[in-house]
Amino acid sequence: MSKKDIATFVVDWGTSNFRLFGLSSEGVLIDTVEAPSGLLQIKDKAFAETLEYKLEAMTSDYQNIPVLMAGMVGSASGWKEVPYVAAPASVSDVINNAISFELPWGAQARILPGVSYRAAPLNCDVMRGEEVQIFGLSLLTDSTNMHVVLPGTHSKHVDIKGGAISSFSTFFTGELYALLSHYSSVKPPLPSQEIVNETAFLKGVRRTTEGALLNDIFSARALRLFGELADHEVADYLSGILIGSELHSSTHRNIYLVGGESLCARYELAAKELQIETYTFSGNTCFLNGIARIIKEIENGQR
Repeated sequence: MSKKDIATFVVDWGTSNFRLFGLSSEGVLIDTVEAPSGLLQIKDKAFAETLEYKLEAMTSDYQNIPVLMAGMVGSASGWKEVPYVAAPASVSDVINNAISFELPWGAQARILPGVSYRAAPLNCDVMRGEEVQIFGLSLLTDSTNMHVVLPGTHSKHVDIKGGAISSFSTFFTGELYALLSHYSSVKPPLPSQEIVNETAFLKGVRRTTEGALLNDIFSARALRLFGELADHEVADYLSGILIGSELHSSTHRNIYLVGGESLCARYELAAKELQIETYTFSGNTCFLNGIARIIKEIENGQR
């Protein structure tokens, strides 16, 4: 297939990153572009200009191709705010609450909403973008009941019941690691390497058994001072503490992991140490399958 066969543009537009997918009418991926053009990089609300530049770079025939968008682009700080759908939320609920509008060059656009959850006063949560991956995972596994963990800057733990997003919790894991690594007194003297130091990482995971996260974090400094943690081990030790603490909060012994390969590998390692069985799926694959499922339901609803 060539770029002339692109029938739908799909955009996963987050706070930091922009991902564009060109799909055929059968849902086959023809081309993809990823760029650090997230919401934080967009000046003066120039969303349309930024999008058009990316579309034109993919194909000169972009003017009449519809665009389906998900992620933070639908937030209050995004292009157009799309209110959250309250859990439990199904694929149909998300589609029915999307907003449609015409782009300056005449093509139709649709922005999907995120999902919100409230269990009780002071116990609420939100997601944008992960719901697409979750719907794709359900399609790939043909399962309507599961517990899903999506590692990332703000890691999500999601319960799926009857094929719908039933409840979920967000963990500050990735962002806290970034803050500790750059701005804290436990800042690692050496940066984290792509290949995880399993010994140091698992030291961190085991440290979390007492559930004293704030004390566990400081131990990275104390152990280094006492010579029990080498300079090159600190980054992975901290990573183990944060991921171990996150997984300790789960009561599930079987989880589906959805995300990037290297980060999921860390969660697999921690989960094995904590005797949690994991089944890992690519975040991109789940996203594209979720989008294909959404497009199919939209088309069926228009017939």
